Amino acid sequence: MSTSTNFHGLFDRDYYRRTVPECGAVPMRHFQTRGDAQGLDPGPYFSTAFYKARYPDWWSRGAATAVEDYLQRLAEGVERQPHPLIDPEWYRAAYPDLAGLGLDAALHFVRHGDAEGRSPSAAFDATYYAQRHMPLEAGRPFRYWSEHGQRAGHRTHAGSQDASWAEGLGALTRPLLVACHDAQQAGVPILALDLAGAAVRRGWQPVFVLLRGGPLLPRFEAKGPVILATDGHDLADIRQGLDPAIPALIVSAAAAALAAPLAAAGNPCLVLIHEMPDYLREQGLVAPLIAAREAGAQLVASLPRMAEGLEPLLGRVPQIRPGISLPDTPIAAFRSVRQRMRSKGPVFIGAGYADLRKGFDLFLEAALAIAGHVPDARFVWLGEMTGWARDLAADAVAKGLDLTTPGFVADAPAWYRAADLYLLTSRQDPGPTTAIHAAQMGIPFVGYAADVGLRGLVEPMAVFVPPGDVDGFARAAVDMAGAVDAASRRSLRRMVRAQVGFDAYADAVLSRLEGRAAAGPASRTA
Repeated sequence: MSTSTNFHGLFDRDYYRRTVPECGAVPMRHFQTRGDAQGLDPGPYFSTAFYKARYPDWWSRGAATAVEDYLQRLAEGVERQPHPLIDPEWYRAAYPDLAGLGLDAALHFVRHGDAEGRSPSAAFDATYYAQRHMPLEAGRPFRYWSEHGQRAGHRTHAGSQDASWAEGLGALTRPLLVACHDAQQAGVPILALDLAGAAVRRGWQPVFVLLRGGPLLPRFEAKGPVILATDGHDLADIRQGLDPAIPALIVSAAAAALAAPLAAAGNPCLVLIHEMPDYLREQGLVAPLIAAREAGAQLVASLPRMAEGLEPLLGRVPQIRPGISLPDTPIAAFRSVRQRMRSKGPVFIGAGYADLRKGFDLFLEAALAIAGHVPDARFVWLGEMTGWARDLAADAVAKGLDLTTPGFVADAPAWYRAADLYLLTSRQDPGPTTAIHAAQMGIPFVGYAADVGLRGLVEPMAVFVPPGDVDGFARAAVDMAGAVDAASRRSLRRMVRAQVGFDAYADAVLSRLEGRAAAGPASRTA
């Protein structure tokens, strides 16, 4: 078979190069001369070892590799299975719109179906897998499993409901329910983990309720039993089985729907609101918050601007100013990033899930304006990228912008330390935590005076510019970056430590929850 066909998409040069680093300059040649004999896969959609074990006559028609035998037989009208989790017969039956595919079913999944979020067999539920394990913007669930999840032991379908959480809960002497909307690599799930860690230090044993999973799921599972709605659990039944003495900490308004049934059953319940009022309206979260309060849960806002904006919707809401916990970062990471970002000009950084709300387009607009003043400036955005954001970033780079987009990084403090200024371009943002993380590393920020919760609290470490004033934003950024030196960094670090210590915040939250638990059901009011 001619290699020009690229094995009809079953040979993936980039995949093979990542999985077989020693393959050299011509990965396909390595696969044909060595890889197949060693049982290596040509791509994520074909399993050489599986095919040879299931079809021991694979070599009988003269094919040099298993994948060539598969394609040769397919051309002759003989359908075989290319991978244990890709079942062509099941695929055709599951999707009536593909009924006319005939023998091309497996190849359709390779070329189109995975990108469309279709499941290749009963053993791989694409929707389940995406909701349980994947980052928000990672497409092609099967490919993601092949590249990341297979080694990590990810579940590929729900199967029977896992009741291990019930056994784990029964073994705990002082359980605390911690609820969050998902386990994505973002501020609120990380905060849930940090608060759970603080609760452990106070003698609590966390049990997590998550509406969806995500890449941080293993970290939740390492801290305590996890009840995951994605696994098919009926959360109403779970609530009925809980001891009403167990307190519940709902870490985000996005999970507020869990609060009302818990509070109504008698569980002392605290709901932390980190979202801005307009966002709550847009996402339909006001009604669940009202229901939670009426059932006896207490609502707590993170920042004064939130509490003020929520009053017309929810009445008076108490406020606990959040503390920030920096991610643990090894010294080697600081050295590595400093070496990577070494630059003659200033380094400007932004962070977050790169979407419209976070103003990634405004970040690039400001970056191009700043580069007009400082041609040797460098720019960095940390965080998951939407497809929209990736296209914008590629266009900006094509225009000459020196832009680095490493995605979500666990060593963000090292990147902030290597920068000179943080650019806050959010259209709507309750924090953001990332700007405070940067300030903890001695990096001030310039931001647009939009619907941002930090306004009025951080002006000593920031300058806010009217929305739309791109030139004013760029000039303020250049001036602020030019004023940053070792002394200003030390001063800012001291200021931030005094204002946003995480331990004081965790104590305030958990003390309030403990107070509600001690008060008893009759004394709890919203």
